[in-house]
Amino acid sequence: MAASESGLVRRTISVLRAVAAHPEGVGLSEVARESGIPKATCYRVLNVLERESWLTLDPDNRRYRVSLGLLSLVGGLLDNDGAYRNMRQVLTELAAQTQETCGFDVLLPPNVMVVAQMPGPRLIGQTPKPVPRTQPVWATSTGKVLLAALDRQTVVDDYAQEFEEHAPDHLGDFDEFLKSLDVIREHGYAYTVDELEQGAASIAAPVRVRDKYPYAVWIGGPTFRLTKEWVDTTAPYLLQTSKRLSDLLSVTDLQMASGLPLY
Repeated sequence: MAASESGLVRRTISVLRAVAAHPEGVGLSEVARESGIPKATCYRVLNVLERESWLTLDPDNRRYRVSLGLLSLVGGLLDNDGAYRNMRQVLTELAAQTQETCGFDVLLPPNVMVVAQMPGPRLIGQTPKPVPRTQPVWATSTGKVLLAALDRQTVVDDYAQEFEEHAPDHLGDFDEFLKSLDVIREHGYAYTVDELEQGAASIAAPVRVRDKYPYAVWIGGPTFRLTKEWVDTTAPYLLQTSKRLSDLLSVTDLQMASGLPLY
């Protein structure tokens, strides 16, 4: 590794450590002081980490916190009574109710990352996929529903070139894709069939945390079970679960912002 690259990695780790030391949130000046990194450099690193959804930035008090997506990756998985455990319990209940595998994703452009997954009773005979894992934003119900939750101009600005270079041909041109996001936005959920892999289908709804939609909850299974009729019946349960997760994570987010305990 080149010296410049090694230095960048060290600075990034120092910034993450400084933010992680403040679960209630920390400002730019404090991060710069505690990490020993110049403020301008620290600001650039924080911007990248927030854009990649490794950190969250409170728009009101401009304080950074480690995101749920990153916490699920680095081994903490939050404490036993924290948001991650409670989120998994909600997924367990949804899997039991629908009899299908359920999961929870975060948007990490140009992919989505599965950070939690609960197998349904009907998974017997199939091999569970590893978690965490990343999947293309274009080929997943979670990716599409999270893009639909963004401002239309943001999608144009941030994803038009990525779409032209990497989106599969069957999605049509970018204008057609934007129109499909309008339909998803209207319904409140996305449904995909034979996109990530042949014979697989999924349905996803966005999870709101205050004024943003950083996460999505999904149900996946074989196409012969997850039919359009099944979706019509199951979508209300998925939307109810989305609301439960939104309430849970919004409360947790406010508790972290105020320094209150998570249990």
